[in-house]
Amino acid sequence: MKFGAFAALAAFAIFAGCKPEITGELGEPFDKVAGMTGTWQLTAFTQQDLNSPVKEVRDLSHFYIDGVTTPLELNFAADGTYDVALELGKNYFGEGGTWSFDDPDYPSYLELYSSDTLVYNLGGMIRPFDNELNIEYRRDCSGTTTVVYTFSFTRQN
Repeated sequence: MKFGAFAALAAFAIFAGCKPEITGELGEPFDKVAGMTGTWQLTAFTQQDLNSPVKEVRDLSHFYIDGVTTPLELNFAADGTYDVALELGKNYFGEGGTWSFDDPDYPSYLELYSSDTLVYNLGGMIRPFDNELNIEYRRDCSGTTTVVYTFSFTRQN
């Protein structure tokens, strides 16, 4: 019985040691500013109440999208400026100003500077060829996030 266990362990060690070598290069990292640069149009707006026992996500897109007027648009320029075009709904992004990331190499937050400093969680890093952008606005009460608004955008250019 001991010989069988030893043989099985030896066979496992032989197969585990036969992993293919990783070759090639990862290449240059994507330019994060180029990924954000462009015009983004709102396609969905959702809300999640984290205090609710039912962790449902409510679709509130109708507050911004009525099928007639142009939905909320954010335009991020490569020079670090941004502007907002809004005809319907509440403006959570200011009137325009400058923008940056919390960390230029590994961004987690989008920071907007207009008359106030606004900070939003990025739903993921956007590469220059990606066409979807998710931005989360988290409302806090005494240091605890209570509500999460998610703005989903598509690239227009």
